[in-house]
Amino acid sequence: MLQSLVAMKLRKVQEVGKGTLVVSLPKSWAKKYGVRKGTLLAIREARGGQLIISPFSGAEEGPSELLVSCDSRSPEQVRWAIIGAYLLGYDVIELRARMRMSSEMKAAIRDVVRSLAGLEIVGEDLQRVLISCLVDPTAVMPTTLLARKNAITMSMHADATAALVAGDKGLASMVIDRDEEVDRLYFLTVRLLRTAIRDLRLAEKFGLSPVDCLDYRMAAKLVESIGDHAVDIAKLVFKLPEGSSLKGIGQELQEADLRLKEIQGTAMRAFLARKPELIDRVKGDLYASFSNALSKVEEGARGLGGLSHVVLSATSLMDEIAKCCIDIADLVIPAGVELG
Repeated sequence: MLQSLVAMKLRKVQEVGKGTLVVSLPKSWAKKYGVRKGTLLAIREARGGQLIISPFSGAEEGPSELLVSCDSRSPEQVRWAIIGAYLLGYDVIELRARMRMSSEMKAAIRDVVRSLAGLEIVGEDLQRVLISCLVDPTAVMPTTLLARKNAITMSMHADATAALVAGDKGLASMVIDRDEEVDRLYFLTVRLLRTAIRDLRLAEKFGLSPVDCLDYRMAAKLVESIGDHAVDIAKLVFKLPEGSSLKGIGQELQEADLRLKEIQGTAMRAFLARKPELIDRVKGDLYASFSNALSKVEEGARGLGGLSHVVLSATSLMDEIAKCCIDIADLVIPAGVELG
């Protein structure tokens, strides 16, 4: 906010002729973007009443491209270069090397392309890999992606709890594998939000202000953390002695997860629908009900001997998920509150 205030330039509105209002453009901005007498400017009205002024070229911008040199870079460094370019909104990423790319480098490139939604390898030879993002940012809504991520992570911790109760390693492995889809949706969400912050026309299509985009980024990260905690619960299944389970307190564990799903669903509904009246419910009655159910699990764990530490680890992770949900609810801005 301080940076935006420093960059602020004030202009007094003048009246010309019969009611025509005129305001001058900053000379430095005009020079930077080649604006001169006769230049066409595109003027759009944002949701908050702001006017967005940009040079009008008369044609849609082409895809943004980035060239990445693989020379003197490890496969891991190239992997993160691709992820960074993806998050920054580049549509075409060209990877080049002076010599033949190693099999390890090609494998790393293919692995990261598979992990990022919309990326495809469209060209390849011994020294070059061409990657293109086929996702149209105007066709995917951050709201839809966030709701989808939330639904997946809710099912993840429910299945992780069920796997822990039954000692089902196969179901636990499925939960762990599902985290890859959550990560893909997270990276895609961040890509869209970063693009929208730079391109206010896209933000308008999404129905989001720049501040909304920041809140959505935070909410997406919190949901990803919920997925990570669900994976950690699933991994506890592999710490159970062979043939053992937690069926002795299975009902209590699944009741706690049911209360947890109610907190998460309500918190996300509050955020997506901008319903501040649901915040107190999430942080009050719903969390109290969940905490009560969690206490019953911990009481039951005392009679499980050597398995009690697994149960206590699970309840700690479930409580971390609940705290993420409360943080999501806290992102809701009450209607009528203006941000400076």
